[in-house]
Amino acid sequence: MNRKPNTVAVVRLAAEKSEQARRRTREAMESLQQQGKRINFTTVCATANVSKTFLYDPRHADLAEEIRRLRELPRQRTPTAQPSRGKSESAKDAQIARLKERVHQLEQRINALQQENELLYGRLASTQGGM
Repeated sequence: MNRKPNTVAVVRLAAEKSEQARRRTREAMESLQQQGKRINFTTVCATANVSKTFLYDPRHADLAEEIRRLRELPRQRTPTAQPSRGKSESAKDAQIARLKERVHQLEQRINALQQENELLYGRLASTQGGM
């Protein structure tokens, strides 16, 4: 029997796994910042349970850049500095975070669809070349 691997499912699962790791990484950065803890690649990796290789991958350059930016900021000495912000500011930040998350999800979906397109174009070219 000649079975072709289900590459569409593999690509989809890989994209989902990557997106989950991205989400954990963003949550870890936010948590470390709120706690006034040091933010660097080691602490983010440990908190988010991701590898440094994951963060240094060019596909996740935005996360690495954000870590670099945050590690240059002075740490908050007291984690209670946040409550001084108004509720509307917190709501705005939450909205921004949700929108950024949605953008990242859509970017991942676009990448998965582009890979699937390339695969299908390759299959099409190979079947047309054999005629």
